[in-house]
Amino acid sequence: MPSSLERKADIRTIHRLYQEGLLNEKAFDAACRILRPSTAWFAWANHMLLFFGSTLVLAGIVFFFAYNWSSMGKFLKFGLIEFGIAACVAVSYIRGTDRLSGKVLILSSSVLAGVLLAVYGQIYQTGADAFELFRGWAILILPWVVLSEFAALWVLWLIITNAGIILYWQQVGYPNHSLSYETLFMTIALLNGLFLILREKALIKGLDWLRGRWLRITLLLAVLVPLSVPTILLILERNRTIIMILTAFIWTAASISGYICYRFRLRDMTSLSIIVMNVCIILLALTGKLLFEIIGSDAAASLLFALIILGVASGAAVRLRKIKAAMTDEMEGDNV
Repeated sequence: MPSSLERKADIRTIHRLYQEGLLNEKAFDAACRILRPSTAWFAWANHMLLFFGSTLVLAGIVFFFAYNWSSMGKFLKFGLIEFGIAACVAVSYIRGTDRLSGKVLILSSSVLAGVLLAVYGQIYQTGADAFELFRGWAILILPWVVLSEFAALWVLWLIITNAGIILYWQQVGYPNHSLSYETLFMTIALLNGLFLILREKALIKGLDWLRGRWLRITLLLAVLVPLSVPTILLILERNRTIIMILTAFIWTAASISGYICYRFRLRDMTSLSIIVMNVCIILLALTGKLLFEIIGSDAAASLLFALIILGVASGAAVRLRKIKAAMTDEMEGDNV
């Protein structure tokens, strides 16, 4: 292992040295200018403008069809969308799919593929349900998703798939009483959890295009939130089902596994904070249910519950600060 003097400097180390008083103001500013030159901010602004510009152009295309729908012939509608898809793919190939602009163009063509399916359904009135549109959309762009190596496109595909599952439940599962809402939440959480596990394993194997922390946070929330809803309802409602209990068990296993993973293996304080906050919410729901059942007065129970919320939040904050300090020491020990 390289010593602390042989390690490559990063902005976090500079901030820590400054907070500990080992760097003065002048040295801190000089180090920040070296590690984060002004050109880095220009590159960041360039990337953000590229994303925002692409989003506005795609939104403009959708609204263009919505506004001019009645005055456009079907061949013109199909021709414009197909030309847009072909142009995005061609320019992406010319620019190179390893560049950000090429990846954004593939993302744009994936969005336009969904617009094409929607226009086809409106023109020919196929009678297909909305979930079939999203299913076909997900299948159609899957090759681009696999080959693009672009995290944003993976997230788009996951959103489309989640939306298709939700629409299937609304249009088929719920009316036919074949799928409960607990099953819906559990299915979504398991799908998103599978992607989170694959992302972490791929990152360990060196796939740097999955390194963005926003992707981990997004997937983690997409797992915990669907599992938390049936778990809270299990606590609050009287009519409990087997699926509720199973979902609560999965939530418990996911929370414990996530805590162990992000505390000892991957060491991510943001993800750890999300897990701890989620556990606090579930514990507060259980505490509040018991409190209002034991205490007859709603006013007294509300006052006591507010104090309990403050205590739990303060305790969680203190605990997280201790964990952060311990993780910092552990990472410094690993790098020595």
